[in-house]
Amino acid sequence: MAAYREGKWGVGIRGTGQVAVQHAEAVLSNPDVYVAAICGRTAEKAAAFAAAHAPGAKAYDDLDRLLSDPEVGIVVECMPNHLHASESIRILQAGKHLVLEKPVGITQEETDALYETACASPGKTVVSFLIRWTPLVANLKSLIDGGAIGKIYYSGTDYWHGIKPTFSSYNWIRRKEFAGGAMITGGCHAADAARYLNGEAAEVAAFSTFGRPDFDYDTTLSASVRFRNGSVGRISASLDGLAFPYQFNLDFLGTEGAIRNGKIYSKKLFPAQTDWVNLPMIGPETGSVDHHPFKQEWAEFTDCLNSGKDPRSTLPDACRSMDIVHAITESARTGKPVLIRER
Repeated sequence: MAAYREGKWGVGIRGTGQVAVQHAEAVLSNPDVYVAAICGRTAEKAAAFAAAHAPGAKAYDDLDRLLSDPEVGIVVECMPNHLHASESIRILQAGKHLVLEKPVGITQEETDALYETACASPGKTVVSFLIRWTPLVANLKSLIDGGAIGKIYYSGTDYWHGIKPTFSSYNWIRRKEFAGGAMITGGCHAADAARYLNGEAAEVAAFSTFGRPDFDYDTTLSASVRFRNGSVGRISASLDGLAFPYQFNLDFLGTEGAIRNGKIYSKKLFPAQTDWVNLPMIGPETGSVDHHPFKQEWAEFTDCLNSGKDPRSTLPDACRSMDIVHAITESARTGKPVLIRER
């Protein structure tokens, strides 16, 4: 791996969009890392990004040049979805640590190839399934694991985001060849939340519909899910919500209570409870990346680099969430149930 500079890891940021800005800000706020280089589609874009967000960082227009830089020990992959898998494989094969934006891969084949590479690589990895770092979800994880609502028998997770022309990725996210699809580009957050809070899925049966003419793929999908722990539920994704605010719904029904987004009903915790108890903490309430917990992700990742531990969303783990996503996409396409592979 690359050497430190004054006890800090050198970071190379691949991409110059809004998500790259958030990663740069997170790196600048973290005492264990610094931005060593920016790699964009052109040298001009990379230099402009560095001047605005990472003064002193080198500017590259070629990924191989970034990977050959001995100062760069960690690479952040922030390019459009269709480049995530192929570029991440090159990053890991170059011996770098990897911070990867979701989705992992836009096809099952890409996801499989990246999974195999990650498992064989000594590099540390983290995937930005940032829902896991939101205070509400982190606390729900603790409550569920502690038996606050008993054994879960139903779960529901929904990603509903009205992608407007003002959205920073609008130009490419409307094309299946670049985005992968609604469940892949956005619904992967809902699939990951279902796994994180309720466990592995066994089978899905999904349907989709075409909600808007400016996208070349079905923009709303809904899946019934059977989980390996015996529970059932739903996972849905929609990019059609132009007439209402962003929604990320979390529903969990258990033998001893229930959770609905930021509300809990649990006789175990609140024996005299007669109505929902509101949990006063930040949840996944917006699709805007400048509200996402990138700094918390980076704090945990650098701690793991220094301690040898694994972060809560490694690349192999994220591939398991993507297995659900690909199965839902396939089920919606064929109209048939699809079994989830076991890794």
